[in-house]
Amino acid sequence: MNLQIRKKNRIKTDRLVIKPYTNEDIDDLVELLTNSEITKTFMVPDFETRDKAVELAKKLVGFSQIDDTNHLEYGIYLAGKLIGFINDCGFENNEIEIGYVVHPDYKGQGYATESVKAVIEDLRDMGFKKAIAGFFEENVASRRVMEKCGMKLNNETDEEEYRGVVHKCLYCEIEL
Repeated sequence: MNLQIRKKNRIKTDRLVIKPYTNEDIDDLVELLTNSEITKTFMVPDFETRDKAVELAKKLVGFSQIDDTNHLEYGIYLAGKLIGFINDCGFENNEIEIGYVVHPDYKGQGYATESVKAVIEDLRDMGFKKAIAGFFEENVASRRVMEKCGMKLNNETDEEEYRGVVHKCLYCEIEL
């Protein structure tokens, strides 16, 4: 049985709101998708033009809407400002792979951990039994976020060529 994504209008944590994007978020979303620090470790296209990045941002706004049951896509907001996002990298049956980004200006303050924990609870409520997240081996910060969220390294590895560099990818998972 394949589960459907049942997003909430908002998930509130101590400091953050996790919710669907609005069209007003497109510029901030483009900044996240094109930020050179983010694109070192989060796989996004290398956009030829800003218009191409805007095109993807608009598509993600649509994916994040409550009535879209095929995509997990949430913005992470601090005091009303979009500072990151969490999305699915695919799901099958009762397992889902997630990815997440927090703008470099907000890193090191626990926002990724806080939002990933909240979304893991949301996924449990949706009926998923396992959440998986991958990271480039050199991305120690992302691994620490996963571990703080209760995820454990599994035995899965692969190699991904991304922007001309081959990266070893490792995966963490949590039973929900």
